[in-house]
Formats: sequence, C-alpha cells, structure tokens
Amino acid sequence: MKNSLLVLTLALLPALANATQITLILSDEQETDNAKVCIYENATRTETVTLKPFQQCKHTMTFEED
Repeated sequence: MKNSLLVLTLALLPALANATQITLILSDEQETDNAKVCIYENATRTETVTLKPFQQCKHTMTFEED
C-alpha cells in the first residue's frame, strides 16, 4: 500500500510542477434570475465563473494554465 502511494505521488509530481497559473481581469458580468456570470479574459483566453446572484465578481481571478 505504501509503495503504491509513493509511486502515485512520484507520477503526479511532474504534472504539478508544470502547472502554471494565469490571472485574468474581469471584463463583463451578466445577471439572470438565479445566477451571476463573471467573464474574465485577456488577449488570448476567456474564462467564465458562475456565482449565486447575491455574490460579487472579483476584479481579477487566477486560473490554472493548461
């Protein structure tokens, strides 16, 4: 059991080491009756985050780079 956990951990380390983060700026927000959609983007990437209607969009958000 310990050996298999060690092998799994070692196998995941390169993937974690290559994961980088990117910070995007809020470009738009849209409200519906039951949700708020926050749209973050830069020149090359767009991400959306769905929140509850009473929540506020953050000015910037950090996402994992693929």
